[in-house]
Amino acid sequence: FTKYAKKWEDGHKEIDIELNRIKKYCSVVRVIAHTQMKKVHLGQKRAHIMEIQINGGSVKDKIAFATSHFEKEVPVDSVFADDEMIDILGATKGHGFKGVTA
Repeated sequence: FTKYAKKWEDGHKEIDIELNRIKKYCSVVRVIAHTQMKKVHLGQKRAHIMEIQINGGSVKDKIAFATSHFEKEVPVDSVFADDEMIDILGATKGHGFKGVTA
């Protein structure tokens, strides 16, 4: 986090360079987001971290959308509608053959 904070203090030069590289070379844009566990009240303190792919429009449009939401709260209602179907990619922790396998 300290390296990330220094990039913002330097006047956004490094971040703008990285965003221009993404615009030039990437075709898929994904953002890393996390939950706010203080608002959920589950007793769990560690946030859920997820990678979300941004779809629709050109790569420049995707990056503009992502940068407009940097360090901001995004409510679920603004992303998903009621009874909307979504695609999910998931991975397990993968404990392999640990324990009883037969």
